[in-house]
Amino acid sequence: MIAVEFKPTATEQIRRLISGQKGEVGVRIYAQPGGGGGSCCGGGAGAVAFGMAFSKPRADDTVVKVDGFALLVDPSSQKLVDGAVVDYVETLTESGFKITNPTLPEPDDAGQAGGCGSCGTSSANGGGCGCGG
Repeated sequence: MIAVEFKPTATEQIRRLISGQKGEVGVRIYAQPGGGGGSCCGGGAGAVAFGMAFSKPRADDTVVKVDGFALLVDPSSQKLVDGAVVDYVETLTESGFKITNPTLPEPDDAGQAGGCGSCGTSSANGGGCGCGG
């Protein structure tokens, strides 16, 4: 079983956003070690890039019911997502979903483990994850 903590602000925002989706759609959280490539946080070998998206479940996904919606995690992301904390922040400097995982080991000097996403507005202090404005 995968354990992910959703802060109340994140749960509220997910419920609001998912209500506009069609069909059986869940919230997919995925993670990539290394954090490089085109993601917002770059990072080195110790970094982890997290992302979130609305998606239909796939046959090999782990599906966990969370406060009225389904959490979807693919097999390659399970170890990195287990223990994660999802929050939603709106400040002057960042807005969006923020995913961190305090259970992961500290990164090397080349990157920041903890969080990043596909379309947040700031990668400082863990990154803004998701599509918050």
